[in-house]
Amino acid sequence: MKNKNKFATALVLTAMAMGMTSCSDDFLREKKNYGNFDQTTAYSDYNGALERINNLYYWMLPVSDGGDGNGTNKPNDWTPVGNPDKWSKSTDEYGGFSIFVDPEEEITYNFTGANFDFFYVANDVYSPWGHIRNCNDVIENVERSELTEEEKNMLLGQAYFFRAYMYYHLVTIYGGVPIIDHVQDPILGTDGDGSDLIVPRQTTKDCVDFICKDFEKAAQMLPARWSNEAQDFGRITSGLAQAMLGKMLLYYASPVFNRADDVSRWEAAYNANKEALAKLQQGNFGLAYASDGGANNAANWAKIWMNYTGSDGNTNEAVFITLHNTKDNVSGQPDYGKYNRWEHNIRPRNTNGNGGYTPTAEMVDAFPMADGLRPGESSIKYDKVNFWLNRDPRFYRTFAFPGVKWEWSEGSVSLTDQSLSGIIPTDVYTTGKNYALWSYMWNDNEDDLERVSTSNGYWAELLTQSTDKAGSHSVYVRKRTDDLHLHSTPFYEYINSQSNPKGFMKNAAPLITMRYAEVLLNFAEAACGAGHYEEAVNALQQIRARVGYTAANNYGLPAGINGDRARLFAAILYERQIELAYEGNRYGDMHRWMLFDGGEGQAAIKPSWALTGFGGNTCNYLGLKPLNGTKRHQIVLYCLDASTTDPTEGNRPDPITLDEDLTSTDGQINDKKVRELAEFYEIFLGRKDVNLDGNDDALTIQYRPTYYFLGLRQNAMQTNPTLHQTVGWHDLGRNADGLFDPLADTLP
Repeated sequence: MKNKNKFATALVLTAMAMGMTSCSDDFLREKKNYGNFDQTTAYSDYNGALERINNLYYWMLPVSDGGDGNGTNKPNDWTPVGNPDKWSKSTDEYGGFSIFVDPEEEITYNFTGANFDFFYVANDVYSPWGHIRNCNDVIENVERSELTEEEKNMLLGQAYFFRAYMYYHLVTIYGGVPIIDHVQDPILGTDGDGSDLIVPRQTTKDCVDFICKDFEKAAQMLPARWSNEAQDFGRITSGLAQAMLGKMLLYYASPVFNRADDVSRWEAAYNANKEALAKLQQGNFGLAYASDGGANNAANWAKIWMNYTGSDGNTNEAVFITLHNTKDNVSGQPDYGKYNRWEHNIRPRNTNGNGGYTPTAEMVDAFPMADGLRPGESSIKYDKVNFWLNRDPRFYRTFAFPGVKWEWSEGSVSLTDQSLSGIIPTDVYTTGKNYALWSYMWNDNEDDLERVSTSNGYWAELLTQSTDKAGSHSVYVRKRTDDLHLHSTPFYEYINSQSNPKGFMKNAAPLITMRYAEVLLNFAEAACGAGHYEEAVNALQQIRARVGYTAANNYGLPAGINGDRARLFAAILYERQIELAYEGNRYGDMHRWMLFDGGEGQAAIKPSWALTGFGGNTCNYLGLKPLNGTKRHQIVLYCLDASTTDPTEGNRPDPITLDEDLTSTDGQINDKKVRELAEFYEIFLGRKDVNLDGNDDALTIQYRPTYYFLGLRQNAMQTNPTLHQTVGWHDLGRNADGLFDPLADTLP
């Protein structure tokens, strides 16, 4: 026989190019391009093997730009981190029809407009299967190396974690996928025909078991805390590995996979997350500022993101973290500078930021009132114009609105760079420390204010590129900002220029992808599902106590939830929506719980897919309105005036710093500055909720029932003919409906 060369595609999962970009000796603080590596020597000593591990971190750690799952031109394009990406724009956090909720376009097996193919076939460094191959390469070579047992464990634990992490994302999107636990060799001998390279899909249960075993190995091999923090902070710990194990089992217990509400799955998730909390506590992870009590409107809660270790100086909250720097990119070292772009993206245009992220009116209105209860359920009246009064302390650290200070570090904003003329309003403020947001508009056309589209009026403070063009917004996402008022040594280097990098781009702020608070909420949800109600309620109380709620008002929780499984589930999911807002978790929660439609339409795909647990409809069970059939809006604050200059500027009160008391007693606002700002709103401003999902009110969100398990694209089926298509999606090879059932424990 003659030798046969089988070159890999992502689905055949064979060898891929060896040229890689790796971390520097300073681990994640700097990035360099290390080029090709020699496999014969890379694993001969610990430092060489460690560089291969650092390579996994470079490609697989979450990135501040987030990801849409397109797999092109950057590392980790699959983990949502809170940006308005395809995931978040499919939820109530951001507006704009992403491909998953667009009523006018449908994803099919051959749809080319989706720009989403996470299971894509590509023999390059961005392929999920390429990442899995690299993990397998490390595992195999470290296991057969002559390193010490301790060295092997440190390296293998990290490799097992990242392999499981990659599979976690694949399984939550597709259900069962091919399991590849070894490096496949494309150069076959005379005894092989290459058939072993063609790997079919495995059941979802088999994949979940495989993922959990890898996370378990990582949790057993890795330390609770790395001894040399100066060198190794940011590496995977046993607590993080166990927390991801708990997160996988929580997903598997959730309605999207657990239609019959099998309590044993909740119990498994409960045990795993309980162990995660214990392991994290061994490493001194916990709720930072837990004893603070929410002073100054959760100021210390906001500082979690302003400390390099996500800490209060003693207890670390940051469980999964990506580090950044402010190094300059230089020729030949394209990965040396690694910036966190979040601050630049959320800052307004008139600070030389990127224009800001627009939260939906629905999210703004959803946050609790000052007593912890939802607007409408609280005894505190909700004023939709003065929407910022009497809110949960976390509200003020999640959103920015007109009349609030939002300080930044630049000492002067003089127009030394004339390209900034018309962008930096020096006639309004002269230093970043004095900056306040005044994001409202005025309009001389009363009829225009009734339109669902944006109005053609004028915006204050040059918050649009042109003063006669609308398109800005009144409320900004403020979450995770580096506020000079709270942090005197910000992570960014402000650049007063219009050329890149500019504004807040050069930023070393850490990206925290998982916090102890999320693990605690994962535990609470699993405990509720397994019937451990006291423990679930106690976890909620810990989260709320940190921001100022006390036993005197039941920690702001609804009465009677202890023992009422459905209401307790709803309270936990609500707490996740608030505590974890704009951190990249919302799509996963809505997907797990099928909150787009409650699970309607599943029986039409396959009768066995009907929900027999959770009352047959998760939205009804939880008392929530499905997202399908709704629209999302942005808040626009305006005044009616024919002037072409700001008619309210001379009447503006002093901006608030957020140190003030933002509540009222018996209808009387307690703080003078807050009272004056509220009066300014009442006298000058109205509120209009502008359509964020297009100007046609007939078009509403449509998340199709088949999207809970995405099907394989045409190229996947062409590359690997053994891959069965998912039920509800067209199978190219059979020219019929798919046979692979993500909910079945047997293969077709």
